[in-house]
Amino acid sequence: MEYYPLFLDIKGRPVLVIGGGNIALDKIQNLLKAGAKITVISPEISTSIRRFNRRLTFIERAFEMSDISETYQIVFAATGKSQLNAAVSEECRHRRILCNTVDESTYCHFIVPAMLRRGSVTVTVSTSGVSPFMAREIKDLLKNVVGPEYTVLSRILKKYRNPIKARFSSLQERLGFWRQFFAGNPARKIREGRRDLLEQELGSK
Repeated sequence: MEYYPLFLDIKGRPVLVIGGGNIALDKIQNLLKAGAKITVISPEISTSIRRFNRRLTFIERAFEMSDISETYQIVFAATGKSQLNAAVSEECRHRRILCNTVDESTYCHFIVPAMLRRGSVTVTVSTSGVSPFMAREIKDLLKNVVGPEYTVLSRILKKYRNPIKARFSSLQERLGFWRQFFAGNPARKIREGRRDLLEQELGSK
């Protein structure tokens, strides 16, 4: 199956996670980074998840199909039970709610790629559900290419984005400036401790 890649703005939006164990943990951590408003339903909630108690709503009991409602924009089924995950997926499809059955792409309406974050930079890798492990392996290889210097670079670019836009009135002028800027390998300059030089390039009149 081919998937359409996109990034969703889910800040402040209600998301339901069914399951309170290690299967759910990774999803919850990334949802929190995106600012989602998360409800977790599970009779047992792991210590690793419970430490986020101030940022999550817990319903500590067995999941019931009636818990699924249009209140939630996304549902993650992280139960570890294939038959239950399939039923959750079907109910969500009926209600037109996006559902991800964690580690079971068969029932997913969408899949979550392996993610590498460097500040505002997010690099994602997907195998369209064929092999999440391979996606993680490729992500680990990319860590050596997209290093921590890109976190610094993204912060610098955020600082100068509007000043550069104000300096060059046309799109073509801005594109020309950015081509020249990146041709100078700004990431390498950060690795070499030459951040001041970058700031001079961006701030020059």
